Amino acid sequence: MDFKQLETFITIVKTKSFTKTADVLYITQPSVTNHIQALESELNTSLFVRTRRSVTLTQAGSIVYKHALNILASYDEIIRDLDIYSQNLKGTLNICVSSVPRKIILPNLIEKFSKLFPDISFNISNDDSRTVIDSILVGETDFGIVGLKISNPKLIYTQIMDDHIVYIVNKDAYPDLKNYSVINIEDLSNDKIILREIGSGTRQIVEDELKRNNSLNVISNSVATIHDTNTILDLITKGVGSGFISQRMLNLSDFKDKVKILNIKNLYLNRKFYFVYNKNLQFSNINKIFKDFMMDEINELKKGLDINSI
Repeated sequence: MDFKQLETFITIVKTKSFTKTADVLYITQPSVTNHIQALESELNTSLFVRTRRSVTLTQAGSIVYKHALNILASYDEIIRDLDIYSQNLKGTLNICVSSVPRKIILPNLIEKFSKLFPDISFNISNDDSRTVIDSILVGETDFGIVGLKISNPKLIYTQIMDDHIVYIVNKDAYPDLKNYSVINIEDLSNDKIILREIGSGTRQIVEDELKRNNSLNVISNSVATIHDTNTILDLITKGVGSGFISQRMLNLSDFKDKVKILNIKNLYLNRKFYFVYNKNLQFSNINKIFKDFMMDEINELKKGLDINSI
């Protein structure tokens, strides 16, 4: 049922004229007629008895008129309440993200959301994916963005975008190989590998793939474990070791022209980033607003938009 049709119907009852209704609503008389015909067709009843001198309600029209007044009054009340609500929407959102989404995804999202709701503030923490998920489960965090999906019946995951983990070495390493050359998993045994911390999505995916190939031992001689991707890249350029890095993070880094990417045969290091929350969360107004905002943004991404357009 169209609100415009109901508005036209009520105005005719009040003015007792199709012509006057057209003038009041600033529409054409054929539009008035079309609105009423569409409403009568939907309700499968006649609403007016029209003569050359008057327009009167049928018995069915009187019933519809009573309900139409209530419907439009409720609609006007909804609009007023939403207007008051949006003007007074204040509070703080607690969001925890893993390192890659913190730099790639979150800034653009917060910028866009803050323009819509300037009085909502953010409390943002950064940790590895597993810790982010744990904080959501215990209620310390409202929402998270992670690169690792850990199954739990309380959690709702929505995929945001894809990423690829690449193996990075110093530009002078493997001198006989060009960028994106292929090496064997066994070649990693000769490298001093800098690993991400336990719990990070990057490390988990790398270890899962090595286990799948019965080759987890090749990273047993790791030279360091570090949380920060840029620190890992800095150390790689200084010749300290090699490491597994997000392709998207590398593309944003000042180090991207100072390292070499090598593909490792039989290692499939694709992954996804997820927006995650606890379905048992007692949603406040601002929680619901942010969740709906995120769902809208993710749907836009699925249409092929780049993450930087968020």
